[in-house]
Amino acid sequence: MFTGIIEEKGRISKILKGKVQKIHIQSELENKKGDSIAIQGTCLTVTELDKKGFFVEAMVQTKGITTLSDWRVGDYVNLERALKIGGRIGGHILLGHVDEIGKLIRIKGNEYFFQVNTKSSKYLIPKGSIGINGVSLTISTISKNIFTVCLIPFTLNNTTLGNLKIGSFVNIEYDYLVKIITYKTP
Repeated sequence: MFTGIIEEKGRISKILKGKVQKIHIQSELENKKGDSIAIQGTCLTVTELDKKGFFVEAMVQTKGITTLSDWRVGDYVNLERALKIGGRIGGHILLGHVDEIGKLIRIKGNEYFFQVNTKSSKYLIPKGSIGINGVSLTISTISKNIFTVCLIPFTLNNTTLGNLKIGSFVNIEYDYLVKIITYKTP
């Protein structure tokens, strides 16, 4: 589990493609092999360490439901290590299981407008929590399948959200409690 409070912006230094894609992240965070780490809100496992950072591996399924296929060498990524039991939760509970890819469609001052799948609008609640690229945020307004969040300068400067442009795709994770409440058995 994660909290959506980003610890560091890491940088992708290597991508080795294959059935299982291997990605090297330059980072100063202390990790060990086997640790879970959220990268852009996607829970991955640290598989190797070196002096400059760590490697993770991603399967085809992960690439299909996240923005991972858009990642390039040189890109900065949001990093958060897994929550320690007994630690403070500064954001909200995130699992690192991306629900869908959303799209930034407008920026007006500090208000960022995102569009998601129409079927997902049931997970959007006023003043509710949402994870965007792993960052815990509060929904400001909702209009059908479009919602806004207001981003303060600190968030823009200390996460990758400050690099977003109109048309950027983002990883969306809806509030777990909202998903539980709205879940219906198939």
